[in-house]
Amino acid sequence: MTASSANPAPPAVFTALADHACRLGFDDLPEAVVRRVEAVLMDLIGSTWVVLGGPGSRALWRYASAMNPTPQATLWGTSRQVAVAEAATVNGALGYEAEFDDGNSLGGHWGSSSIPAILALAERDGTCAQEVAVAIVVAYEIGNRVSRLVSKGLLERGIHFPGTMGAVAAIAGAGRLLGLDRDTLAAALGHAALSPVAPYLPGHVGADTKNLYSGWPNHCGIHFTALAQAGYLGAADLLEGRDGLAAALGRPGAPAELAAEALDGLGTRWAISQTYFKAYPCCRWLQAPVRGVIGSMRANAIDAMDIASVRVRGPRFLAMYAHGEPCMRPIQGKYSLMYCVGAAAARGALGQDEFSADALDDARIRGLSQCVEFCVDPVLEAQFPARYETVVELRLRDGRLFESRDTPPWGPDQPPALDELAGKFMPIMRAACGDGTAQAWLAWFRGGLQADPSMRNFFDLLRRSAVG
Repeated sequence: MTASSANPAPPAVFTALADHACRLGFDDLPEAVVRRVEAVLMDLIGSTWVVLGGPGSRALWRYASAMNPTPQATLWGTSRQVAVAEAATVNGALGYEAEFDDGNSLGGHWGSSSIPAILALAERDGTCAQEVAVAIVVAYEIGNRVSRLVSKGLLERGIHFPGTMGAVAAIAGAGRLLGLDRDTLAAALGHAALSPVAPYLPGHVGADTKNLYSGWPNHCGIHFTALAQAGYLGAADLLEGRDGLAAALGRPGAPAELAAEALDGLGTRWAISQTYFKAYPCCRWLQAPVRGVIGSMRANAIDAMDIASVRVRGPRFLAMYAHGEPCMRPIQGKYSLMYCVGAAAARGALGQDEFSADALDDARIRGLSQCVEFCVDPVLEAQFPARYETVVELRLRDGRLFESRDTPPWGPDQPPALDELAGKFMPIMRAACGDGTAQAWLAWFRGGLQADPSMRNFFDLLRRSAVG
């Protein structure tokens, strides 16, 4: 017996992850994980419907109808159907437009970058609720494990890691839903070599491309699994192999080291249980200072007119968002520390209305935005990214100073209860679809996936929830 046959090489990371995905069944999911699947579904639908009917959605609906009008899956917010790839791309982009969707810190926005592909395929194929739930769990699990290997380095280089790594989640979830075997799914994941390097610039300048950072991964999930099904295969060792994805994205390490980190706790720690939710429709990194401003003003009965200046202290990375240019488009505002803090101070809240055309032109918001400054805090820098906090100093015109140290709300250690999440979801759906449809959605989520095993009621609600 040769040494190589006595000690066979371990499988490639994508092969090991694909094996886990193929073996995972609904009965393997803890009850809390199933409840979290329902929560991220509710959050994604609300985060999508808040932008429907706007210019971005209408442009994307036109695009999808022109590209491939084959009726397979619903364009969310309409009663129309198009081909699965176009539906998944458009629904994913719209799910990310408001910056209101869930995510995993140093992982990605797995909800908006993978669930639309999973649901489009499920609608086309009539897949049951249990298989949909497993596919969503797989998407979060594999996407997060791969992304966290490289995300810290991408963050340091100003690369948007959810946009860069989102295709991994979408391929994993779509492949599991389609029933790909282990080797075919691993080969489909190998096509993630075609993932983009997604810079932050589109967000800072307000380009619609930023929204495609979740739309494009869904597109890849549909097409890359179809390519693998047809026998057109990627490299299963793409992640850890020589000149592979980890090396290209600046993550050093021997293959065994990368594999050990990627597979650690597989099947016992669930990435979907580590999601955060957003209380405000802006970038995750801006949630903490917004929380600090609103909390200080409410706790101390501070009027916006009395604020002389706002100083935000945080890790060096936050400086990327600390630009003073006027925000002309909602996306710019959602990526601007100065605008988000200024708007929250001016209005005592930060919702979608604070990013309307009127708000972007509001002299009071612009004035307070110009009073916001940022500086690096050495203590907060030293603990980042393991722990992310900011300190907000509110100085009033009478000389008083109020300080608040905050983490983002609704983090994985303090997730919102269903009623809290419904408090975010219901006003959006009432405004978009009317109270009757909103109540029907809430009843569906209170009943849960297992009360609708065929998903028929879910997809009926999707088609009924038209806004355009």
